[in-house]
Amino acid sequence: MKKTVSMILVIILAVSLFSCGTKISATGQNASGADEAAADQKITAKEATGDFSMTTRDGAFEESDGVWTILGAGTYVLTGLLEGQILVDAGESDSVVIELSGTTVKYVEDSPVKIVSAGSVEISAKKDTENVITDERAAKTADDSSQGEGAIYSTCDLKIKGAGTLVVNASYNNGIHTTNDLTIQKLSLKVTAPNNALKGNDSIEITGGTVAAISTNGDGVKTENTDKNKNGVTRGDITLTGGIISVYAAGDGFQAAHDFVMTSSEDGTSATVEVCTGSYSSYTASNASTTSYKGVKVQNELNVESGSLTLKTYDDGLHADQGTAFSDGTKGLGTVNVSGGNVTMSVYAPENKTAGGRQGPGDWGGQQTVSGADGIHADNALNITGGTVSIDSAYEGLEANVINVSGGKTYVSANDDGINACKGGSTPQVNVSGGYLDVSVSPSGDTDGIDSNGTYTQTGGVVITRGPNSQMAAAIDADNSVSVSGGTLIILGYGRVSIGANVKAVSLSVESAGNHTVKIDGVSYTFTNASAYGRTICYSDVSVSA
Repeated sequence: MKKTVSMILVIILAVSLFSCGTKISATGQNASGADEAAADQKITAKEATGDFSMTTRDGAFEESDGVWTILGAGTYVLTGLLEGQILVDAGESDSVVIELSGTTVKYVEDSPVKIVSAGSVEISAKKDTENVITDERAAKTADDSSQGEGAIYSTCDLKIKGAGTLVVNASYNNGIHTTNDLTIQKLSLKVTAPNNALKGNDSIEITGGTVAAISTNGDGVKTENTDKNKNGVTRGDITLTGGIISVYAAGDGFQAAHDFVMTSSEDGTSATVEVCTGSYSSYTASNASTTSYKGVKVQNELNVESGSLTLKTYDDGLHADQGTAFSDGTKGLGTVNVSGGNVTMSVYAPENKTAGGRQGPGDWGGQQTVSGADGIHADNALNITGGTVSIDSAYEGLEANVINVSGGKTYVSANDDGINACKGGSTPQVNVSGGYLDVSVSPSGDTDGIDSNGTYTQTGGVVITRGPNSQMAAAIDADNSVSVSGGTLIILGYGRVSIGANVKAVSLSVESAGNHTVKIDGVSYTFTNASAYGRTICYSDVSVSA
């Protein structure tokens, strides 16, 4: 894959962060790499071999034919090997704590750990212990209400925590699944499943620990419900406030029925997240039946406020749908907001292969898996107010009906349009009022650096955009107008611009291939052109020199 790269630093950052289980060769073929993802390899656990034991000081349980049933609130300590089931059948308001203290639970008839009744359940992997939960059932082929949907399955709020290690191996359907809220804290957790590795129907929150979520034929982390909870808040959110999280999925990495949020915790921590989808995940089954391979997909709003998010995907890196009808009567906003943190991505988009149809993971026919895969796609609005966004490759880099850039640093390299304001509910707009925006596409072909199907308006910030030197394909193009009344716009290629009274045309010559430095209002900016472009045009309301 030939990639036009706008910044050398972007390449270095992407290479250093991407550690997924497969590499893509120059021909687009799957080439197994020695750089197997680190998080899943670090999390291992030996199976227990001693006799199984369950003890409690304040609870009650019974055992029958290998099924150990917890009957009430209390703390229960598990050790040793159980070839049977842990069943929680407590009161509807009972709080149950299950402490895993060097235990293995295997079961072939149902979920190894199944919670059918309780107020809340906490499963804790104790410090310095290794614990394994293995679902030995055959893969699910039909709905069966008698069966638990995951290796750990709960019908109440579920918290997974501790200072130890827990490895969950699912074969039937999901890995860890609760029909309510799922919270993960502190522990080392590895979950492998044919469908969803982690599923919380109402919500999922990860606040710490090291987590590897692996789906061989489904989505990695998923929510489902969108009705309102008792506090009037719409369910279906995925929230990440800490931890090192790695997701490898045949389908979507994260799929939120409502919102996805990366934000800082109260003590200032934030999450480090890596997502690999489709054939970028070495775990994907060759016959996987999924049709969407997005990094993060939401039905309402996607917010990155802090932390580090690295994506290697076969579909849009970040994606927000608009108009989804929720159970509470509202509809999805279709908005992506980046206000902090670092987002780095590489979306599979080989040149001249962007018009092909869908192809499942493992199908290496040479076409792009999903036609027109974007770096960031919002059906409605994309707002970049801070942070750093680095898109190493994509069909289109940024795409939304309305794109607003007011802060942060954004680097885009794409095979079609670098930035595209597409048709939607509003007049298509690209609005730049601040920040730094560096856009790179090929100097030849039917492609635009910045393309608005409506207007482009700049009142501040620094924009460097590259593209062909013609009216039909250009470095910057709008169906209506390109207007600059403030900030600095450097065009490498063709661009027709209307300027305000305070904006002057500046003579520069930075269109050749290689490294260039420009000084804008006394601040130096260094960038790299991977190719030579036809000409340079610069407009600015401050002093600019090269």
